[in-house]
Amino acid sequence: MSRSPSRNTNPSLRIVGVDDGSIPAIRRAKQYALLVAVLFQGSTISDVRLGHIEVDGRDANRVLNSLLKNLRFDVVMLSSISFGGFNLVDIHQLSRSTRKPVVVISKERPDNPAVLRALRKHFSDWEERWHIIRNAGRLYEFKPLPQESKLYFELNGAAPSFAKKAIASAAIISRLPEPIRAAGILARGLSVLTTQNAETNPNSDARTTRPTPR
Repeated sequence: MSRSPSRNTNPSLRIVGVDDGSIPAIRRAKQYALLVAVLFQGSTISDVRLGHIEVDGRDANRVLNSLLKNLRFDVVMLSSISFGGFNLVDIHQLSRSTRKPVVVISKERPDNPAVLRALRKHFSDWEERWHIIRNAGRLYEFKPLPQESKLYFELNGAAPSFAKKAIASAAIISRLPEPIRAAGILARGLSVLTTQNAETNPNSDARTTRPTPR
């Protein structure tokens, strides 16, 4: 899959976008959500990897490290710090383990007071989870496309100027970087098919698919 690159696109920059699928509607003791990592080089998809994380669990970092293993990339972009409900990504640990910058991107300003209330209400380990969120660092604002609204991002492992250039390079169709947008489309589409199998035979190991060349 490839699209016409924007004038800001850096064809040599290799970006991994990560997003999750829907949470199963049927309540079970343990549930799993799909996690999708899409590797872009410039405006072209070069790799797609799928994994499963426990809903509201603590395995997001482990599964992400598995998905990213043996990939050649320059930066990881996450659609959120939280996947599969409140399965939180420690971006400091992820940046250390991959030795690459990690950028968390949000379309809206995060409502941390509401998140804290939810954590206190539903989790006995809320303090540990809240520490991951607070430890993510400063929240930055950036407008990659002049005709669209601004984005918000947190990062670890690089300067804000690098993150802004990477975001602008990947804003091919909209303000949302294309690797994240593509990961979200795939995650939502595939989660209906894969979640049932993941719940009956949970497996957090990465699986790789490669797009058919056109």
